[in-house]
Amino acid sequence: MQIPQVNASAKVLSVPVAPAWRGVATVLLVGVAFASSTSLAAFSYRGGATPLAVVLARSCVAFALLYWVLRAPGVPRRLPMPQRRQALLLGVIFAGYSFGVLAAIQYMPVGLVVATFYTFPILVGLVEWWSGRQAFSGRTALGLLLAFAGLLLALDVFGATLNRVGLSLCLLGAVGVTVVMTLSAKVRGTRDSRPVTLHMLASAITVFSLVALTHGGVSLPQTPLTVAAFVAAALAYSFGIITLFVVLAKIGPVKASLLMNIEPVTSVLLGYLLLGQELRPLQLCGIGLVVVAVLSVESAKLGRGARH
Repeated sequence: MQIPQVNASAKVLSVPVAPAWRGVATVLLVGVAFASSTSLAAFSYRGGATPLAVVLARSCVAFALLYWVLRAPGVPRRLPMPQRRQALLLGVIFAGYSFGVLAAIQYMPVGLVVATFYTFPILVGLVEWWSGRQAFSGRTALGLLLAFAGLLLALDVFGATLNRVGLSLCLLGAVGVTVVMTLSAKVRGTRDSRPVTLHMLASAITVFSLVALTHGGVSLPQTPLTVAAFVAAALAYSFGIITLFVVLAKIGPVKASLLMNIEPVTSVLLGYLLLGQELRPLQLCGIGLVVVAVLSVESAKLGRGARH
């Protein structure tokens, strides 16, 4: 009688672990995709591309790919009018913070821009806990703070000069992404997240196009290698943005935002590998701290699941 009980127990324990780690792995892959897109975009700047060209191209490519995916029978592209208006409004906010963070680079070092923008995981946690949509977790709160501290080390921001305009743009960007991540679930409801993402991208494309028309258009890269980087940046971003809102519906915004700390860490590593940027020992310590913060929270959750 004991052997069947052991097998049954093992069978029960195996069920929650795989889906949990699958969601974690997916978000980490999204973060790597976003980081790859940023590094490839930075490389395309060397060939003459501009930030506006990058955000417009990646939004158009993501929209086209998602529209093609949603051609499958039984997957609607249309939304009810109230939900459509909300999705389009989120798209305007999405476009605003995306372009604002890129504009902030004109006023502050990239590392300081990214570090300031990545206060958003803490903001997401505060909003979700305050609203009661997610129960407060001391371990998750500590993980968010440790990940942010590691991020400061990884990006080597100490001693950088603050700028009021750049700092304001970054903080507004952090608030913007917090709004999008926390409200997307309400807009989505019980429906598929992809039609909502499609409408958000359409709204963002409209905003970016209007900016391009009023500021003299966009500049594209001129050399074959930078053109390839420009296209690859758009494809990597497309995977990231489409998958992000799908996985948000499965694991929630707090966990997703914590795991998204892998994006700037990956950007540091790719900057070293692709762009020849220096990587100091203190930055490696920061990267390790981010990884430890993420793994400690996730391993604790899996441990609790196993005990139950």
